[in-house]
Amino acid sequence: MPPKLFGSDMHHGVRAVLLTAKVLGLDLETVDVNVYNKEYSDEELLKINPDYTIPTLQDGDFLSWDTHAILGYLVEKYGQDDILYPKDPESKHQVDQKLFFESDTLSPRIDGVIQEIVVENEKEIPAEKISAITESYKLLDGFLENKNFLIGDNLTVADLCCVASVSTATVITPISTEKYPNLSHWYRTCKNLDFYEETNGVGLNKLDALVELKLGRPRTKELCE
Repeated sequence: MPPKLFGSDMHHGVRAVLLTAKVLGLDLETVDVNVYNKEYSDEELLKINPDYTIPTLQDGDFLSWDTHAILGYLVEKYGQDDILYPKDPESKHQVDQKLFFESDTLSPRIDGVIQEIVVENEKEIPAEKISAITESYKLLDGFLENKNFLIGDNLTVADLCCVASVSTATVITPISTEKYPNLSHWYRTCKNLDFYEETNGVGLNKLDALVELKLGRPRTKELCE
């Protein structure tokens, strides 16, 4: 049986797993869990993950419910090589550094805003929260100076994880091509991957539509196309 992934493709962590699985050529059984509905809970997920967080991966008797841990596990178990997640200490450190940036800086800034809009029905996004996200854009732009991908010329799980989050951030505030040229180039490169739309674009569009519905108005569309 294929590994089972619990989550909603509107969530950037779930999409990071879907992106990685696609690169690995791995089929996943997906179980949709609507974490944006307070009135709903999935009993199967609750039984295996008392934390009730997504993504959650079940692979036989193995369980994991941390996005980055899931990505590392999938590459180690199902990867044909270590290009996506290098074993070389220096390269691995660079990948981990960007993953930690995503989990410690980028993701909390995005998740807080999405939670306020989608779950708490806030109609306005505070300016300081938008500024925190654009500050993340600036940092990423610096990371990508003279690089095609986050750690060089090869696509890694750092790119897959960060593009899922960055694309979610564009639902909140667009990327200025003029201010963040390196980030814009990287984002376009990721969007042009032949598996991007299937694994990230579909869920992102659902989230976009939900945010527009909750705000009661069209959002400003992303600038870097």
